[in-house]
Amino acid sequence: MRCARRHQSRQHLARTALSVALTVLLIATTAAAAAVAAAASSSASSSTSVPPTEQGDATDTMQNLSTHILDTTRGKPAPEVPVTLYVRAASQSWTKVSTGITDGDGRFRSFFADGQPGLAAGVYKLHFDVGPYFRSRSVESLYPFIEIVFTVADPTQHYHIPLLLNPFGYSTYRGS
Repeated sequence: MRCARRHQSRQHLARTALSVALTVLLIATTAAAAAVAAAASSSASSSTSVPPTEQGDATDTMQNLSTHILDTTRGKPAPEVPVTLYVRAASQSWTKVSTGITDGDGRFRSFFADGQPGLAAGVYKLHFDVGPYFRSRSVESLYPFIEIVFTVADPTQHYHIPLLLNPFGYSTYRGS
């Protein structure tokens, strides 16, 4: 009996260690990809010779919000997850700003239409409807949806809000 319990405990520790290692690997991969993209973007923008006045006002069409969902159990992006952005009004109620669905890479970037200003200073939340995602894969999950509330202090910055997801847990961080 003790051997069986010890064996189960070792298996549990091994699964936990593997899950943590996969999560760290996914975070590192995402951070590395973001760094490469930022470097490419920086070199592309530094090589342009268009004066700032001819580029237009950056706040016109600025997509200063993006998200990415990684299913850490599968080690893959989570496609086709509905995402809704809300802003908190002065009355403390939530107003829907936009909605979309993650693409095949688990990303959604188009929260604002062309010409629509991006995030302003304030409090926002992203609502991820993950229940259908898990049901479509016949996976039991604790969460029918996940909401991440965040504050925008500087609207000139880009806010990347990733979601690391599994059926019985999730985490988030401010990405780049």
